[in-house]
Amino acid sequence: MDLQRLRVGQMAALNRTTPQTLRHYDKLGLLVPYRTDARTGYRYYHINQSARLDMIQYLRACGVSLEDIRSQLAATQPQEIRALLAKQRETIARAMERLRRSEAAIARSIANYERYEGLPRTATPFLEHLGTRKIFKHRTEKNFFEQDECGYEMMLRELKQALLDRAIPASYFCNVGTIVRRRCVEARRLFSNEVFVFVEEDFTAPGTAPAIETIPAATFVSLCAQDFLQEAVYAQTLFDYIEEHHYTVAGDYICEVIAEFPVFNEAPRAMLYKIQVPVAA
Repeated sequence: MDLQRLRVGQMAALNRTTPQTLRHYDKLGLLVPYRTDARTGYRYYHINQSARLDMIQYLRACGVSLEDIRSQLAATQPQEIRALLAKQRETIARAMERLRRSEAAIARSIANYERYEGLPRTATPFLEHLGTRKIFKHRTEKNFFEQDECGYEMMLRELKQALLDRAIPASYFCNVGTIVRRRCVEARRLFSNEVFVFVEEDFTAPGTAPAIETIPAATFVSLCAQDFLQEAVYAQTLFDYIEEHHYTVAGDYICEVIAEFPVFNEAPRAMLYKIQVPVAA
């Protein structure tokens, strides 16, 4: 093997890559063969070009784009490589944070589907203790209880846009809910113009602070149902139960979607939701 006249296949084998990759790098001007035979047209690499290929492979393994690599390979100072790597490190850190958030959102969804198996579906009130939870909320111009399923979908579009505007992964858009504030609950008035998603306890994102709220741990009177259009009726059932058992309303009314089921075309969402009001004896 002539190390100063390596065919593309030989160069690829020595560097654990493919001839197709080397041809692509050649086309982009990243790694051009050292010599071309004027008679045969064959293109040859020099073994010393492996150093340049090592740098390309290293930067690709770090997630650097080919375009940035091409710019970087024209640099002559180590400081320029350091700056590129520092920039890429920040990019990777942001990506890892997005993945961590997505993993947490998926874990909550899995937990909800597991909860679904053990929750009653008879629209009968029951007591439960729930720990502290954190939400990202969005206020709309609509009252949920004056909407049909189409109006509800528009409220969710606004919530989704608010998430995306803050670069919050779409994976959070699953465990959604609505809020009726305590003063309305105490007056048995159903008014809700806030929609939310649950987030993890240490959640932070630029511009989200005003939209973050903590739901305190408490004992809740809860009720599960699947009929979207009957929530107002079920809410009154919950209020009646609280009065009959002489409980005191201790916070806001929360309705959260526990599980969603497949839907087809224009059919409304199919879901199991849980309405809940914190109470004190």
